Amino acid sequence: MKVLLVDDDVLTRLVMQTHLERWGHQVVTAGDGAAAWERFQVEEFPIVISDWIMPEIDGVELIRRIRACPRPGYVYAVLVTAKSQREDLIAGMEAGADDFLSKPLDAEEFRVRVRVGERIIRLEQTLVEQNRALREAQSALIQTEKLASLGQLAAGLAHEINNPIAFVTNNLAVLRRDMMAALEILNLYQSAQARLAEIEPTLAATTHHLAEEMDLAFFQSHLPRLFDKTQAGLERVRDIVNNLRDFARLDESTFKDADLNAALDTTVEILHHELKKKQMHLVRCLEELPPVPCQAGKINQVFLNILLNAVQACPTEGTIELHSRLLPGAQVEIVIRDNGSGIKPEHLEHIFDPFFTTKPLGEGTGLGLSVAYGIIKEHGGAIEVESQPGRGTTFRIKLPLVPPQATRGQDRFGQTRG
Repeated sequence: MKVLLVDDDVLTRLVMQTHLERWGHQVVTAGDGAAAWERFQVEEFPIVISDWIMPEIDGVELIRRIRACPRPGYVYAVLVTAKSQREDLIAGMEAGADDFLSKPLDAEEFRVRVRVGERIIRLEQTLVEQNRALREAQSALIQTEKLASLGQLAAGLAHEINNPIAFVTNNLAVLRRDMMAALEILNLYQSAQARLAEIEPTLAATTHHLAEEMDLAFFQSHLPRLFDKTQAGLERVRDIVNNLRDFARLDESTFKDADLNAALDTTVEILHHELKKKQMHLVRCLEELPPVPCQAGKINQVFLNILLNAVQACPTEGTIELHSRLLPGAQVEIVIRDNGSGIKPEHLEHIFDPFFTTKPLGEGTGLGLSVAYGIIKEHGGAIEVESQPGRGTTFRIKLPLVPPQATRGQDRFGQTRG
């Protein structure tokens, strides 16, 4: 392990460093507490061994600062001291020391105490990994439930909405046919308007007045356009329903060839309202791609999570770019880039962690990117992110054209399906 060794006595420091390196540890030394604190703030040390009595910053103050530092992972701290009074030991423990080494140093005692610290650090690292695995499993279960619910909702909406749409569309076709025929008859009547004025001037004047009052000329010229717009509106509703149904192809538990460019277009349609509300500029640079074997519903979910984050991060009239291309080595790459607020460097390494979010309480679960990461890994691909605060974020998704065979028949927990 990497050990920070602090002692203002050169000989003692050299002896301890020699022992630690012989036992396989990487040792960084400091001659006083101030120098040690500077190194600790820029490097990670799972074990810190410090002399108690030192100028400026002593061992107790150094450990107190270490405990107050918001750094991931536990630091095992050992104080080296000739003090043996009960009050001194209590003061050191209250400052955060885990153990003590007595002066003069005994090599065997030194070895076993360092080994105890090493065991505790490894246990802590194991617990962290197990906790991470549990969080990923929990996020996977939540994702599965959410996607299943979305699939049921999409199927129900498609059935409930398509039926009345078909009814209205058929009625509109009949109404258009009959109205256009009625307009032809009306035109014939209008052609006889001059003759009617000669025979029945009062009736002719009345019909002329009514025609002007309702602006009959405008009605005749614009009625076909009204039918066209109504028909286009119905087709728009039908396309939205079909896009939702295609988006939520969640019953496809096996890999099937899919058009990722079409999947991106479908996801954009799902987010049409959000894009329009913020007057977003969408730039598409999509190259022709071969079919990609995948679970289309899950890949759509990845695109949705990343695109929705991009929309939320961008200002009004912001820009989102979509790129796709074929890579060497039988891979395709999807790039989603925005010019939004970007991600802080200290947050960048945690954005794929389950439940990590920088959004205000109640506005995000912290699962979107974690779910996306798990899905892409499940497909044998990779997802990368580049970001600068104030300059936007770029996500790169790479998927193989031939995913691992094990992935085709197993879920993300390694259990064979079917």
